Amino acid sequence: MFTVELNRLQDFDSGYYWCAVEIGGTETPDDKAYLYLTVSADPALSVINSRVSGQEGGSVIVQSLYREEYKTKYRRWCRFKDEKCFPVEKTSTYQNSAVLVTDYGKGSVRVEMRGLQKSDAGWYWFSAGDVGVTVHLTVTERPSSKITCKRHPVHIC
Repeated sequence: MFTVELNRLQDFDSGYYWCAVEIGGTETPDDKAYLYLTVSADPALSVINSRVSGQEGGSVIVQSLYREEYKTKYRRWCRFKDEKCFPVEKTSTYQNSAVLVTDYGKGSVRVEMRGLQKSDAGWYWFSAGDVGVTVHLTVTERPSSKITCKRHPVHIC
């Protein structure tokens, strides 16, 4: 898997984009896909932070915003790795992590992932109807709580 990041996009950058991988060296892509990218100053769907991180055992929260016309659309939080999805208004447990997706009814959805594991790291997407937005999750090791004390004639541990 590889990531392509496009920066400073403007409305006129909207359109079809191709992604192709050539592995065998035959000048014919071994795998390819295309997508339609919409760039808008007032997007139908967005997230407050598209990159979040948390520690093992901890939690992260992703806040997503959507326009009024998407209020009645099917909304869900999904993981790219295995395409496992969690629908709005449902708590799901997956690989010992709890995922809670809550819609506040005013164009805002909150996704909370608890009990994070290193295996939870990766790309996710939030979708409402036919639009979606991606989020990357990084899970770091929990700092050691072990305290080391060196003996010193004046200090007592």
